[in-house]
Amino acid sequence: MTAAMSITLDDDLAQALNAAVGRGNRSALVAEAIREYLDRHTLAAAKAWHASLDGDDAAALAEVDATW
Repeated sequence: MTAAMSITLDDDLAQALNAAVGRGNRSALVAEAIREYLDRHTLAAAKAWHASLDGDDAAALAEVDATW
């Protein structure tokens, strides 16, 4: 699935993006940044969920983690 977004950048961010991209693809750079943000967000949520486990659930997770 492809989605279209319209983003308005402030002047400082626009200049930083232009400098980072040079003559490259601005859309690709923004898409990569969004993917990295979502990956970090997903990892943070998983870490918080793991930390919330207790009792048998925590023991089961520890058993799974030990196999890695």
